Amino acid sequence: MADQTVNPVTYPRSETPTEHRRLLSVAREYRQKGYHVVVHPAPEELPPALAKCPIDLIAKGEGRKIAVEIRSREHLTLNGSEDLRRMTTLIEQEPGWEFELVVTNPRSKNLK
Repeated sequence: MADQTVNPVTYPRSETPTEHRRLLSVAREYRQKGYHVVVHPAPEELPPALAKCPIDLIAKGEGRKIAVEIRSREHLTLNGSEDLRRMTTLIEQEPGWEFELVVTNPRSKNLK
C-alpha cells in the first residue's frame, strides 16, 4: 500500500458508506494497474484551477492524470448536475487531465 496516499481530512459528510466502499475499490483497481493513487486529495495536490473541486481520488500513471468523482445515484442530483458539469469543464481545461465519474448504487435488499 506504499503507493496510496490517504489525506488526514475527514471524508465529506455527503459520502455514503456505499460511495466510500466504491472509492476504495476504484483506488485498488488503479493501484493494481500501476497508478499512484491519492484518495481525497488536498488542494495543494491539484492544479490551482482544480483546488476547490471536491475530487474523491486522483490517479497518476501511464502518462495520464485522472480525477475521479464517486457518486451514488441518489447524490447525482443532490446539488443538481451543474456541479458535475462545472468540475468536468475545469478538468478538461487542464492539460493532461481526464475526468471519470463513477456511479454506484446500494445493493437492493431482498425483502420477504
